[in-house]
Amino acid sequence: EEQFAALMERMSPLSNAAQSLTSLALREDAGAIFTLLRYPKELFVTLMQGQALNDPFSLIMDEMKITNKFVINWLDMLCFLLQGLPAAGTMNAVMAYMLADWYRPGVTLDFPKGGSGAIVDALVRGVEKYSKDGCRVSTNSHVEEIIVKDGKAVGVKLRGGKVVHAKKAVVSNADPFVTNKLLSNARKSGLTGPDLDSYMESMVNTDASSGGVPNLKSFIHIHAGIDASGLPETPSADFPAQWAVVRDWDAPEGVEAPRNIVLCSMPSLIDPTLAPEGKHVLHAYVPATEPYEWWEGMDRKSDEYKKKKEEAADFLWSAIEEYVPGARDRVIPGTLQVGTPLTHERFLRRTQGAYGPRVEAGKQTLPGHKTPLEGLYLTGDFTFPGIGVPATAASGAITANNIVTVPQHWGMLDKIRLPVKE
Repeated sequence: EEQFAALMERMSPLSNAAQSLTSLALREDAGAIFTLLRYPKELFVTLMQGQALNDPFSLIMDEMKITNKFVINWLDMLCFLLQGLPAAGTMNAVMAYMLADWYRPGVTLDFPKGGSGAIVDALVRGVEKYSKDGCRVSTNSHVEEIIVKDGKAVGVKLRGGKVVHAKKAVVSNADPFVTNKLLSNARKSGLTGPDLDSYMESMVNTDASSGGVPNLKSFIHIHAGIDASGLPETPSADFPAQWAVVRDWDAPEGVEAPRNIVLCSMPSLIDPTLAPEGKHVLHAYVPATEPYEWWEGMDRKSDEYKKKKEEAADFLWSAIEEYVPGARDRVIPGTLQVGTPLTHERFLRRTQGAYGPRVEAGKQTLPGHKTPLEGLYLTGDFTFPGIGVPATAASGAITANNIVTVPQHWGMLDKIRLPVKE
């Protein structure tokens, strides 16, 4: 407790800096002078910490002489769940924000009413609100190619041949390996130029010894609906809505060891609208610890693959049943879904089913969102500020800010209500 308390005190100024300035004010041009200076006090607090926010957290751990095994393991797990790396490889900014957020007075678990799908629905409404201006969300529209003309990204070609023209820009939130393939025809025709070609080659370089960024491992998931008969109706310490299972804190690879950490949740215990009366929905997964090599090359229709999926499911069920005994026997027929690295690669277009880039603070950095090709932007977890929902949301916002004018950006900031600092 003494070591953790001392650490929290040491992190306090960094936490204040990490939480002061909203990422929604960021943009990657000279207009940032105006949007950032809109928050002068917050900007000053952030700049006071300077490079310290980008330094690896391992420097502070060494400075504070953190030796308590539980504290080290706990910090490793929290960081890993946020950004796929143990604490030593995580930026101080991430650690500072997380510690301040998790341990603020009266903190509670935030959960979106309606589940994650409600967030997607809200984003869709935000787009379609401007349907009169031609804004719409197109599903089942597989992009096959980014079209380049006269040194500019001008649209995309869909599977089936339909072309969607861009008014301002083409934004790719696919991983760089997929984006590189989408540019292959333009590159073969000499339309992309040497600067973009070199840029994209650097983006897909996973060799750390030559300056590349390796990929994180993949993950396995299980989703199911279960019969809730006889189960508690409210969450508690003995019957939580969300829990983590760690099989071995001392595993050679620590929190990154394959099938060591399992995250489980039963969101319908918090929001009953997510399941019919008398039923619950369950989800469990391993975060960025499943080696793609274990699945690579398998035929998804083969008995070998089916058997391996059953083994993966059995492992995940064992973690679920730490708090929901006999959960697998409660499954509602037709609701069980098991996801593997091949599932993520196929349906999410994630190369090798990867969780994202394995960027270690102090060793590698993530690029911004502009590219050398006019009209082409990259966003998502392979760009700043990294992986995880909060980071990728910030990435999308920064990209959008780059595309709109400063007055438009300023007007959007007028509509954002930031929490009052106590």
